[in-house]
Amino acid sequence: MYFKSPISITVIASLFFTVQTSFAQEQTRCGIDYIYSKKISENPAIADDLETYRQKRAHADANPIENRAATRIIPVVFHVLHQNGSENISKEQIQSAITQLNQDYSLTNADAGNLRSIFTSVQANAEIEFRLANKDPNGNCTDGIVRVYSPFTNNGADEDIKSVSRWPNTKYLNIWVIKSIPSDEPGFVTLGYAYLPSVVNWGPELDGIVVRSDRVGTIGTSSGTGRTLTHEIGHYLGLDHTFEGGCQGSGDGVSDTPKAADANFGCDYSINSCTNESPDKPDMIENYMDYSNDNCQVAFTNGQKNVFNSTFSDERASLVSNSNLIATGTNDLILDVCAPTASFASNVQTVCEGGSITFNDDSWGGDATSWEWSFPGGTPSASTDQNPTITYNTSGTYSVTLTASNNTGSDSYTRTNYVNVSGDAMYNAQFYSEGFESSSDFSSDWTIVNYTSNNTWERNTSYKYSGTASVRMNNYSNTAGEVDDLISPSYNLSMVTEPTMTFKYAFAQRTTDNTDRLRVQVSTNCGETWSTRWVKSNEALGTVTAQNGPLYPTQQSQWQEVEVSLPTNVASSDNVRFKFEFTCGGGNFLYIDDINITGSVGISQTQQAGISIYPNPATNVVTVELANELRNVKAEIRNITGQVISQASITNQKSTLDISDLSSGIYFLRLFSENLEVTEKIVVAGK
Repeated sequence: MYFKSPISITVIASLFFTVQTSFAQEQTRCGIDYIYSKKISENPAIADDLETYRQKRAHADANPIENRAATRIIPVVFHVLHQNGSENISKEQIQSAITQLNQDYSLTNADAGNLRSIFTSVQANAEIEFRLANKDPNGNCTDGIVRVYSPFTNNGADEDIKSVSRWPNTKYLNIWVIKSIPSDEPGFVTLGYAYLPSVVNWGPELDGIVVRSDRVGTIGTSSGTGRTLTHEIGHYLGLDHTFEGGCQGSGDGVSDTPKAADANFGCDYSINSCTNESPDKPDMIENYMDYSNDNCQVAFTNGQKNVFNSTFSDERASLVSNSNLIATGTNDLILDVCAPTASFASNVQTVCEGGSITFNDDSWGGDATSWEWSFPGGTPSASTDQNPTITYNTSGTYSVTLTASNNTGSDSYTRTNYVNVSGDAMYNAQFYSEGFESSSDFSSDWTIVNYTSNNTWERNTSYKYSGTASVRMNNYSNTAGEVDDLISPSYNLSMVTEPTMTFKYAFAQRTTDNTDRLRVQVSTNCGETWSTRWVKSNEALGTVTAQNGPLYPTQQSQWQEVEVSLPTNVASSDNVRFKFEFTCGGGNFLYIDDINITGSVGISQTQQAGISIYPNPATNVVTVELANELRNVKAEIRNITGQVISQASITNQKSTLDISDLSSGIYFLRLFSENLEVTEKIVVAGK
C-alpha cells in the first residue's frame, strides 16, 4: 500500500496505527498518508525531502556503518495530557513501556525465540536503550514525565497537542500520551503515529510520537503488549513498513526484510504474498514494522539495525551524544531522587449532602513516600492516606490541599473551590423561568466550569431574545477542543409529571467546517453523574448561516427554541440539575436565553394526605383544612423561585392564611410537621 504525492513522489511515511472497531480482532491500518498529504499540501518541498531521505536510507542499507557493539541511550520524556481520567496513566505503566522497549530493542524480549528459523540469521539486537530523563531542559530534577491538564487529550492532533508541552527534540524523544486520536477514515480509531527522522529538516516542532494512553506499556489501562511504541519508534529511527511499495520496487528500502504485497493482520505464518524475489521467502509477519498481531511481532533485522545506525550518525546524533546524556541525566551516574510535585484528582467533584469522594494522589516528579491532606468541610478533615475517601455532610464549596513528601523534599498543591456539595433543591420547579435578568442570581445560582484559562460563559446584556439579558459562551477566540460547562441550580421536580425543559439559543459557524457542539445533560444526584438529553454539533447547531465575523443576534428570528424531554426518573427527583456543555470547534459566540421548566402537576399531595386548600385561585385569604389526625402543622408560602414569602403555624383543624399582601401570580404552599411534608401550588388572582 502506498500513496502518490501531488507531485508524483512516493510518500509512504510513518505509522498512523488504527483499529477497525467492527472487528472482533483488532486490525491495524496505516493512515499517515492523510497527515503527510496535508503537510505536503502546505509545503510541497516535504515530498522532495522524503524522497531524498529514502535514497539515503537505501544507501545506508547497502553500505552499513561498522557495528559499534555499544548500546545507544535515548533520553525520553512522556507528556501526559489528561482531564483527570483514565488517560492520566500511572508512572508504573509508563515504566512498563520503557521496560518493553528495552527488551524489544536489545533482543531480550521473552518471545524472541518465536522467530521462524528461516529468519533467525538476520535477527538483530538493535543495541538501543531507552531511559526516562532525570534532568529537564533547565537542568532541574525530573522523572521524565510531564502531566498537563488539557482538553486536547480528546481527539488530539499533532500541532495542537505538541504545543501544549514540548522539550527540545535534539535532546529528548518526546512522547505525547492522549486519550484519543482522530482518524481520517470512519469506522477506525487511531492508536499512534510518528514522523520519519527527516522531519527535523522541515518540522522539528512535530518531531516525536503521539500515542493513545491505552496502548502505553503492559499494565494499568493498557490493552496491548507495548508493541505500539516499539513500532512507532521504529519510524522515529528511520524505518518504513515492511510492506512498503508492495511486491515491486525497493520495498521498504531494507534488503533483508522480504517484500509484502500489503499489510498483514492476525498471525498467519503461511502468507507469501510476493513470489518474485530470489530467494523467495514468506512474509515476515514477526517483524515489528508489519501490522500483524502484537504477540506475533518479535524482531528487527540486521538491515533495519543498519538504518538505525545511520540515523544515529546523522539526524539523531546529538540525541545519543555523551554530552546530551549528561545534560539529560541519562548517563550511568546515579542521581539523587527528585522531590515530588504534588497533584491529585478525584472520582467526582460534586456530591449531595452526605456523599463521599475518593481522592487519588497523582503526584509526579519524585515518588512521594508520605501525604498530608486537608479537607475543610469534610469528614475527616485531614488524612495521611495516599488515596483517602472523605464524606461531606454540609452543602457548600470547599478547597482541598495535598502536601506530598519524600526524603528529598515536599510540595503542596491546593485546588480552590474544588468540591461542590449540594443540599436540598434551591427551587420548586413546577413553573420555573430563567431569563438571566438578575446578575446577582446568575452569580450565586449558576456554576461555570472553565477547564482552561480562556474565555467562558458570561452574562450578556447587549444581545438577548427577550428581557434585558442572556448568557453568552464567549467562544469567538477560543481554541478547538476546549470545553466549558454552565450548570444550573437544583430544582425539585417531584410534583411534576411529564416535565419539559425549554430554552432558546443563537449560534453561527464562522466557516462550514467548524465542529462546535452544545450538549444538554441532566443529573439527579447533585452532578455526580450526568445523562445527555439533547445535543447538536457542526452545521446543525447553527441558527443562522455561517458568517466570518462575530455573531450579534439582534433579531428574534436568529434564535431557535429547543424542547428537552425528561425521563421518568427525573420527574420523580427532588434534586435536578441541568448542564450546558459547550465544546469549541472554531466557531462563533453562542447565546442562551429564556430557560423554562414546565409540566403537569400530578395527583395532589395534599389530597393524598387528606388536606383541603381553598379557594384556589384566591384573593385575600386561603383556608387550610387538615385531616382529623393532623395538628401543629407549620406553613410556608414560597414564590416560584423558592424564596419564603411568609410563615405561619396551623394549630386548628381549619385555619385561614392571609395572602392580601401578595401580588397576583403563582405561589407554593408548603405544609410540614414531624410526620408530614406536602407542597401545593396556589394561585393569587384578582389584585
